[in-house]
Amino acid sequence: MRILFTTHPASGHLRPLVPIAHAALRQGHEVAVAAPAVLAAEIAGYGLTPLTAGYDWRYEVYDMIPPGYADSGLIEAASAFTALGRPLTEAFAGHVARGTARDLLATDFKPDVIVRELDELGGYLAAEALGIPHVSIASFGGLDGVRPEVLGPILDAGRQELGLSPDPRGDRLYGHLHANFLPAQYSAAEMILPNTRCYRHPNAEQRDGRLDAALADLDLSRPFVFAGFGTVVYNLPGSDTLVDATITALGDVDCTAVLAVGSNGRVDRGLPIPPNVHLVTFVEQALILEACDAFITHGGLNSMKEAMRLGVPMLSVPALGDHRHNATQAEALGISRTVALRDADAPTLAAGLTDVLTNPGYRTAARRLQRHIHAQPPVDVLIDDIAALV
Repeated sequence: MRILFTTHPASGHLRPLVPIAHAALRQGHEVAVAAPAVLAAEIAGYGLTPLTAGYDWRYEVYDMIPPGYADSGLIEAASAFTALGRPLTEAFAGHVARGTARDLLATDFKPDVIVRELDELGGYLAAEALGIPHVSIASFGGLDGVRPEVLGPILDAGRQELGLSPDPRGDRLYGHLHANFLPAQYSAAEMILPNTRCYRHPNAEQRDGRLDAALADLDLSRPFVFAGFGTVVYNLPGSDTLVDATITALGDVDCTAVLAVGSNGRVDRGLPIPPNVHLVTFVEQALILEACDAFITHGGLNSMKEAMRLGVPMLSVPALGDHRHNATQAEALGISRTVALRDADAPTLAAGLTDVLTNPGYRTAARRLQRHIHAQPPVDVLIDDIAALV
């Protein structure tokens, strides 16, 4: 097969596709990953072939942000960004999808099937225009906003532009296969899209990914904790307040801790860094989680899924709407404890982390879900199922 993967210009949207593309390559299929140019180096870093195509919508977000956003605190900034969820989804199904579809149809790569991350809808339109199957891949939690009956009427403008028949109920949107990488035991909320099947999803690693030697030599005589809050959170105004509170909290807990402060973050922060806390700008998250006793996270689906696959209990500090959804599902299963963003001061974070580390119920529940994840068919079976569609 010739498989075209499509993604938005954001790391979190690309990462769910990577293990699938690697599995396709192992089986001898031809693979390309289409995204705007900003993502080309990262795609190549995973050992995949980048194809520059797709609508780069990132700078349009700035026109949607309310005045004063840059000077707001973290809670206000997170609320403002959360409010963009519905307008962004409508844009993704509207002019962004139409622009991406035009790009994809103009490339020299002629696929037999298009595999898209869930929020990228230009791949769906292009596949429909080509008369080939299309597959969606779960890339975030909370699916009410991407149900077929919600997106169908918006996508019809793109279908009309491409000479396709109307589909106002969105029957074609998930007409072939939607791949979910958490088992049904995790949450019924992630099983609501038509033709959903569950698979076991490896954690994505860069081709040359490795841990820094200094991290390999850390003292592990105490519980080991990793903390990281994802790309979007670090770009929110006021995020330094959360980072600094986390540093202080980690220093108050009997543990050895690594905190990723983001690629643009500062490891020299102007406040005392406790001796048990080690700051890094970036770390290969999938690798460091393998040695963790607990994970402090913003609640993004990719991050939580990586921890779930490894049976690592979590402390969630959700910032955006989908983060809160994910944190709620995980807390209901007993694999995570949630601290609301408004309550995320150092004492509250320290108390929450201490609970996760000392209450064996979190680890037991995390290991139970891990076994359910391992009971799913591997991603190679997903490639077989895609081949059957073709």
